[in-house]
Amino acid sequence: MKPDRQKYTDECKTIQQNATYTAETHHHIANRYWWIGTCFQVIPAVLAAATGGLVAQNIFPDWMLWLSVLGATIAAVANIINPMNVYQSHLGAAKSFTIIKHEARGLHSTFASGMEDEAYAVAVKNLHDRYNDLVRVVPPTTMWAFKKAQKVIKGGAHEPDRDKDGNII
Repeated sequence: MKPDRQKYTDECKTIQQNATYTAETHHHIANRYWWIGTCFQVIPAVLAAATGGLVAQNIFPDWMLWLSVLGATIAAVANIINPMNVYQSHLGAAKSFTIIKHEARGLHSTFASGMEDEAYAVAVKNLHDRYNDLVRVVPPTTMWAFKKAQKVIKGGAHEPDRDKDGNII
């Protein structure tokens, strides 16, 4: 029996849309953890080093040493929680879903025209399996990040730029 080409095209478009939303969601989560990591790891560590050095040189009064201790404590706790690791995990997931999104778009909009129906069916099945394998290994997302991603996507941020005649530029 010959595969129904339209069903495979629809599956590619579904994978593309799902990957778009998931990638954007992971980017929002990664961005939040980058800020958390900066605020709770980098800034307190620099503050601790600077105030400790200034107190040691008698530029600041001795009681300012407690500011250095506080900064070092915050940085130490943040290093245990490790928001930069969470950032890297979500950034990697976002990049992986972006790759899947582009592969799905390319497959249904460009490459399928030069493929036999059976080859197209196999390519879509392989893409589908890769998408599902990726879903199994990435960190979970959150509803707040999905809502932000949805707003960005529905705002057209992932649509190509077009000229006045509707052609991609």
